[in-house]
Amino acid sequence: MEEETIGERIEKEVRKQEWDITKFAEAIYCKRNNVYNIFQRNNIDIQLLANISKVLKHNFFDDLAKNPKLAYINENESEKDTENRRAVAQFFEVMPNILTRIGMNNRITFNKSVEFNENNVPTPDIILPDYLVCFTIGERWVDRAQTSNSQIFSIETMKSDDGISVDIIENKIYKSVMIDIVLDYKSEQEWESTMRFVKENCIHLTKLTKIINKP
Repeated sequence: MEEETIGERIEKEVRKQEWDITKFAEAIYCKRNNVYNIFQRNNIDIQLLANISKVLKHNFFDDLAKNPKLAYINENESEKDTENRRAVAQFFEVMPNILTRIGMNNRITFNKSVEFNENNVPTPDIILPDYLVCFTIGERWVDRAQTSNSQIFSIETMKSDDGISVDIIENKIYKSVMIDIVLDYKSEQEWESTMRFVKENCIHLTKLTKIINKP
């Protein structure tokens, strides 16, 4: 008996929820034919899987963490990719409850910020939109962006005595400030300590200046 693949697991959930394929394609920002391609995959991009998880309200990262064979058929997958899947699964498993417990809104979205996409600057993967707290999977945003343009960005790292580290990133053009945290594997206690540190020491620094295009 062949092992189920991640694509087959996604298809099963789509059929179970009785999604129209065209509407599902629109929801995950792809063409209808690409959906059928996804159903046949034995490996999948992390950002795409995150978007599918959001649309279907099902944590496929948790499925992968519990059953790595869903995507292990791809012999080219790196150890880092496996670690990232495990980290994201843990994040979505514990973060909503942690945010509620420490008195923060637990709304989590996938960042579509236009501002941080200017000049091909990569965006963080996940954001707490009510606080401008962002998460990049497996790496710092500053390393991903590989930018040292001090005329646009100012980056300050804040650290706690017990090793928690977050980046405060200011866009000098728009006068906006976001917090970036590396999304790597952390225990629930470690994530809670991180978010308490952010709430108590960093959130008051964030701000977003909205630009209104006048006719």
